[in-house]
Amino acid sequence: MRPGATALHTDLIPEGSVDRDAVSGNVAEHLVYERGDVQEGFVDADLIVEREFKTQVVHQGYVEPDSEAAWAHPDGRIEVWANTQGIFDVRKDLARALDMPVEDITVKPTEVGGAFGGKESVRLSAVCAALSQRAGRPVEGELTREEVIRSTGPGNATVSNIRLGVKRDGTVTAISAQLIFDAGAFPGAPLRSALRRVYSHYRTPNLRVDGFDVVTNKPHVSFYRAPGATPTAFALESLVDEAAERLGIDPLEFRLKNVSRPGDPMPDGVTLPSVNLATLLEQVRTHPCWTDPVAEGEGRGLAVGMWTMPGGTTSCRLDLASDGTVNLVLGTVDLSGTRTSLAMVAAEALGLDLEDVNVVMGDTDTATFSESSGADKVTYVTSKAVYEAAQELMGKLKSLAASEFGVPIESVEFEGKRLTVSSAPESGMTLAEAAARAAQDETPLFGAGRVTEVTDSVAIAPNAAVHVARVRVDKETGKVDVTRYAALQDVGLSVNPDQVEGQIQGGATQGLGWALFEEYVFSADGVVENASLLDYRLPTALDVPFFETVVVEAPSDDHPYGVRAVGQVPIVPPAAAVGNAVYDAVGVRLNELPMNPERVFRAIEAAAE
Repeated sequence: MRPGATALHTDLIPEGSVDRDAVSGNVAEHLVYERGDVQEGFVDADLIVEREFKTQVVHQGYVEPDSEAAWAHPDGRIEVWANTQGIFDVRKDLARALDMPVEDITVKPTEVGGAFGGKESVRLSAVCAALSQRAGRPVEGELTREEVIRSTGPGNATVSNIRLGVKRDGTVTAISAQLIFDAGAFPGAPLRSALRRVYSHYRTPNLRVDGFDVVTNKPHVSFYRAPGATPTAFALESLVDEAAERLGIDPLEFRLKNVSRPGDPMPDGVTLPSVNLATLLEQVRTHPCWTDPVAEGEGRGLAVGMWTMPGGTTSCRLDLASDGTVNLVLGTVDLSGTRTSLAMVAAEALGLDLEDVNVVMGDTDTATFSESSGADKVTYVTSKAVYEAAQELMGKLKSLAASEFGVPIESVEFEGKRLTVSSAPESGMTLAEAAARAAQDETPLFGAGRVTEVTDSVAIAPNAAVHVARVRVDKETGKVDVTRYAALQDVGLSVNPDQVEGQIQGGATQGLGWALFEEYVFSADGVVENASLLDYRLPTALDVPFFETVVVEAPSDDHPYGVRAVGQVPIVPPAAAVGNAVYDAVGVRLNELPMNPERVFRAIEAAAE
């Protein structure tokens, strides 16, 4: 970032208020969020705490390495089997890469063995397609684990300098922060996604956040579950904990006094509608993970997290089959069993049993347009589209029955999988009979749903989480063991309880990876030196405690069933909760991730000098 530093790109066009006299040409963007007057806010403060935090590059750690295939047919059309989160995005990018019309490319989704944001961009399929055009034969490509780690796009490293001003009673008066996101070789670190949400955790009249997207000689970063939020929350939540400790205020009570409530602004001025951080903190008060006595040598810490919907477009179609069942055709790729959740929504909306809904994962030729399955939009946004399609299908069914019985449509009812007339319940038809009648009239019965969520001026269905971690620290080695963990989260409505708990536990597990184990080790010239799962340390079953999940259902006003998104926010609090627990155990505050044995041991050693 220094002025005069060697520029990686001579044609880089910066975004935002980049002062080229103050920074080098490697700063791709300078993003500023500001309200009030932070200088006045610090003047009003009785205590100011300030600290620098660092985090490293980490990988999403999905189980299945990338494997894709393509077949260039003699007529010029290309079929692609993509291990991707978004078939329509892949088709668009392939068309650009291969310089051909999108209509000549068909992208078929394969099952995704883990993604977490890391499989949204085109990777192997472009190479396979180009080779198939040359060879005239189908071409398949696979990456080794080493190639996955080196080349597919990890989560970004950060350097954060944060200043927090508070009054003696614990009221936050000002927050200022400078956050540097390492984008790797090309611009595109997730500044906005992290900064606008993490700096919505707390209400303060005076705020200034400066975010920098900086290119470096390292692998280009990609999205990773709540992109950028885990390291950003680690810094902010650690400093909040330190402020509470220095004021002699319980860390839970400090947060309860300051966390955002409905109606508070986000850093970009958008108003939070129904965020329930305070509700979750109240529940933590009585949770055993927080109230049970801490054993000698152990520590306890907590942290909060929040996420809001990023918006996007999804669509679907519901077709009535001849046997009275329905086919739900989706263009959103199934991640973590979303087939089941969306089938449950369709069954609920149509008054059917779950086994009456057959889910079809379409390709770019058979499904209607949907954006990629990521950023929490699958269940939340697509279920809205499913509900819309169900209403259209139900309307057509009732119209058909009204015509058949010669009654107004308002008198047609649907119950027990039968269409009946309210004044003559004995008259009716089953869904199979309705399908047969529609076939006679050559008017197939279907419903289409399309939903576009725009988030420029509104925060959609905020989802909140509070995590409590308990750890044991071996002072002689620096090893940290997580002995107990509780994750409380507002999900609006738990559509599929097993899936919801799995998302919470999975996100928390990945957060523990950020906290204690994972990092890329680079040589001086940017080469990854630990590109294997032998040297890149993922948490294993031996490292992860049983997660005590508390699912809170505070319905969202933005959804017909009150659903909120689930998958992003569980990864936000863990690193900070563990860091605060480590401090509680040994009296040393770590300011760098991961908190591996070497860093913890050296921090304890330095504090003792």
